[in-house]
Amino acid sequence: MNISIIVCTYNRVDSLNRTLQSIKAMTVSDDIEWELLIVDNNSTDNTRKVVDEFISTSGLNCRYILEENQGHSHARNRGINESCGEIIAYTDDDVIVDKYWLQNIDNVFKENSISCVGGKILPIWEISCPEWLDNNHDFYGNLALLDYGDSPFYLDKPKIWGANFVVKKIMFEKYGTFNTSLGRIFGKLCSFDETDFLQRLIENGEKILYTPNLIVHHCIPAKRMRKSYFRKWRFDNSEMSALLKGPCHDRNIIGVPLYMIRQTFIIFFQWIFTLPLSWSRHFRKELELFDKVGFISGCLKVKWSRKYKL
Repeated sequence: MNISIIVCTYNRVDSLNRTLQSIKAMTVSDDIEWELLIVDNNSTDNTRKVVDEFISTSGLNCRYILEENQGHSHARNRGINESCGEIIAYTDDDVIVDKYWLQNIDNVFKENSISCVGGKILPIWEISCPEWLDNNHDFYGNLALLDYGDSPFYLDKPKIWGANFVVKKIMFEKYGTFNTSLGRIFGKLCSFDETDFLQRLIENGEKILYTPNLIVHHCIPAKRMRKSYFRKWRFDNSEMSALLKGPCHDRNIIGVPLYMIRQTFIIFFQWIFTLPLSWSRHFRKELELFDKVGFISGCLKVKWSRKYKL
């Protein structure tokens, strides 16, 4: 088996069906042996029924797997354990893969001595994009979008996302699987599990390639085009950063570093003073403020948890 495609899903039956149909429509040469694994992370909707119908009609080498442990990283790791491929290709249940996605995966591993590869994640806006977001690439990372241009290059930072993330299976055997304490869980928008894994590859000298012809299209629903989504994304990710960092050893007040308190006040006043300026500049500053407040929340949680462990 050459390649295992893994799609992890949770209660997204409509978008999942669209993703599966795009995988079925791919153009793949006969010499590529591949399988499709759909890992259901304990969905409560009609996911099982839709997947069973797809398996019976698609003609693909496809399997349904139920992972009852809640959390994206649990589902990803289950996919690794169940896979037969030498190469594991992850994509999400809300994307449409390019017609030549799998073919280009095969080509890039044949043509390059690499351990991992990622590519473009381009948007499909399901409603008209609001003016403050349209073509504003500063906000694209919050939507798991990615476009580093049209030239391939090797990465020295863990900056590819799980919707278009391909790795040799042996890398998991060498450096471990996804940290199950980091993956996205219900109610939180943060997900550091692939970043953590990529950092392990980089620290051990493995080659990670960005290639522009590896393309998936991420369907962005209306609820992700609201400013409230961006505020929550920034807060959750900064809070998780503080939790991962652990107890503060710098000068602090109840576990919050003094420099963070100072920076938060500075950004708060900058946010107030940008109000008469453009909404875009004002919102950027607001998101910086949510970064700081999220980090402070994480510091307090670390301090609180340690207090009750004593």
